[in-house]
Amino acid sequence: MISGIVTDRHATVALTFLLPNGSTVLIEFVIDTGFTGELCLPLEAVSLMG
Repeated sequence: MISGIVTDRHATVALTFLLPNGSTVLIEFVIDTGFTGELCLPLEAVSLMG
């Protein structure tokens, strides 16, 4: 189960990604109730994930 919080009427969850080098990066996401099937990640996170 994924848990999150609601702040200022925005639902958010924080997910930890395991990187290829064994380290982790925590990214906080805003839940989009009108999800269109695409996911956007910060460029820094994509670079770290290779």
